[in-house]
Amino acid sequence: MIISSDEALAPAANPQDCSLCAALQAIIAYADGQEGSRITVSMENGRVMLTGEVETLASLECAVFIAECFASRPIIADLSIKPTIQYLAPPRLTKPNLYINDNRSPL
Repeated sequence: MIISSDEALAPAANPQDCSLCAALQAIIAYADGQEGSRITVSMENGRVMLTGEVETLASLECAVFIAECFASRPIIADLSIKPTIQYLAPPRLTKPNLYINDNRSPL
């Protein structure tokens, strides 16, 4: 997960809220399964806001669970799940036909 600076936190914001957001963002960033997530944590009207993008539904649920346990405040999760790109498998190679004789002479 990438930790980015949060423009939503103004210098006049409550220092405890800023500390909570920074700590929570670091905890979520290093949680197992959050490697490809981009989550920003901010405070809005006494609520913890999770915004950004996660790879899977399990990653989203994990981030919300961590925030609920750690912050003990209402959580608003505005997280989107990255679309997965599925590639078609290449056609399977057929088995060689054992009934065809190789008439080449060895050198």
